Amino acid sequence: MSIQKEVLVEGQKYNSMFLFSYSTEHLLKKDKVRFYYALKGRDGKSGIVKSCEIDHIGRAVLLVPSKFASEVDDFLKLWKCMFKKKEVLVKK
Repeated sequence: MSIQKEVLVEGQKYNSMFLFSYSTEHLLKKDKVRFYYALKGRDGKSGIVKSCEIDHIGRAVLLVPSKFASEVDDFLKLWKCMFKKKEVLVKK
């Protein structure tokens, strides 16, 4: 597990995070439901989103703290989702 990176730019503090965008088009409808439960939990509040402190900011977009990026990477690979990952700085 890596450590959360903090960057100082012109006196402002930023956290290094990763933006994941993914696709579930390849999944059958029943598997999309299973994927969603694994992502958000049956109650809509648990799952990998809670355990990895993820902000689910769009339909298929996740903002992930850098210390959990590899876990989310593995999660999406497990589900065979195509995804893009970009490192971003988020103002603290």
